[in-house]
Amino acid sequence: MTLVINRKNDKTHAALLENGKLTEIYFPDDEESVAGSIFVGRIEKSVPALEAAFVKLSNNENGFLRLKDIRPEYLETFGLKKLQEGQKVLVQIKKEGGQTKGPQVTTNISLPGRYVVLMPFSRSIGVSRKIQDSEDRNRLKELGLKLREKYSCGFIIRTAAAEATEQHIYEESELLIAKWSELVKEFKKAKKVKLLYKESDSDEFLLREFLKQGVDEVVTNSPTYKELIRNYSKNIRIRVIDGDAFEELGINEELKRVLNRHIPLPSGGEIVIDKTEAMVVIDVNSGHFTTTSDHEELSEQINAEAAVEIARILRLRNLGGIIIVDFIDMRSEKSRNKIIEIMKKEVLKDRNRVEIYGFTQLGLLEMTRKRTSKSLDERLTTTCPVCNGKGVIPSAELVIQQLFNTLQKKPKDVSEVIIKLHPHFKEKITKEEIKKVAKVNVHVHFTHINPSNFEVTWKK
Repeated sequence: MTLVINRKNDKTHAALLENGKLTEIYFPDDEESVAGSIFVGRIEKSVPALEAAFVKLSNNENGFLRLKDIRPEYLETFGLKKLQEGQKVLVQIKKEGGQTKGPQVTTNISLPGRYVVLMPFSRSIGVSRKIQDSEDRNRLKELGLKLREKYSCGFIIRTAAAEATEQHIYEESELLIAKWSELVKEFKKAKKVKLLYKESDSDEFLLREFLKQGVDEVVTNSPTYKELIRNYSKNIRIRVIDGDAFEELGINEELKRVLNRHIPLPSGGEIVIDKTEAMVVIDVNSGHFTTTSDHEELSEQINAEAAVEIARILRLRNLGGIIIVDFIDMRSEKSRNKIIEIMKKEVLKDRNRVEIYGFTQLGLLEMTRKRTSKSLDERLTTTCPVCNGKGVIPSAELVIQQLFNTLQKKPKDVSEVIIKLHPHFKEKITKEEIKKVAKVNVHVHFTHINPSNFEVTWKK
């Protein structure tokens, strides 16, 4: 696995390549309310019907706080009986906001390190699901219980802890406890809403989250990362190159490709991804792939390819929520189970929680993926100003009919009309056809920028 760190315009971008294929991408975020940020907020409004409150943050956003999620330990720590309107509150961004929704916030603060995640208001101990060796799990569970006894806090033991010494894990836990104590002091002193903690744009965050097990090479265009990386691992190869590392390794081109609606598969099939307000819908097509005459074998072969690519695209584009996959129809239960096993194996690589529920009676695979930060689509694309996100525009025939209707409402005492149409109407209509309707001198310019409408100017 290769980690690519690209320094450009005083900002650091990172990407993970597995067997030469792009699987994860990181862009720094200038916004304050990114997942993991901790704020001193103020409760603006409590809504009993929703069992929730709206919390004002320092960037003028209102976070959505579920009141039932507030633990007794939180109230005890700050000497409170309950939260009320106008009260200051310590919250963390649980899920970033979208175009129409504000961020979700929580009082269940968590502070992540490389080996453990500290949960000050919890007493639970968890071990990463990616650690599958039973001996490692039992050993780390015991260590977690010792940490809880010592610090009276909950901990999640992360994947990297499997290869760390107990001393390193204890040292990191001490640092996280010290960081937490400092945050509590800052919160108690605060008079106004403000950002207390944001780490997602730091080099520490970048290396902690991306320099993970399996990374054997780092490629960067910034020599300053050499020493930082050596502090994490002495065994990783580091290659420093000149220029833009993303351009050099084709990452920018691959980003353009994966944002397309149609994504080709190596065999000639394709997957088609549609993102709706409620869910992500993925269709698998065979395309021109016909190397076998056996339908079941053909379906299974393309679906297996698609399953691997779908898991990669979900992770890379950070698509979440309900996901429905319409694989090519498979008649046998054995074939369907094989595809489920492939999906389960591939989603284990995902840092976010993915649940696979199986095939419905209609043959659709149901799954969910937890997402706390913006998708790649939200970061790198914007709504089309022409179609307003619909993906379609009025047909040429409809626009021409609307033009004719406008021309028939000709004002009195005009002798000519200037019409501007989009260039794609050149093959759809002639000046003579327009003149028959307008019944005045006509000047047509195919220079209008919007294919959905036209511009008409009457002259006396």
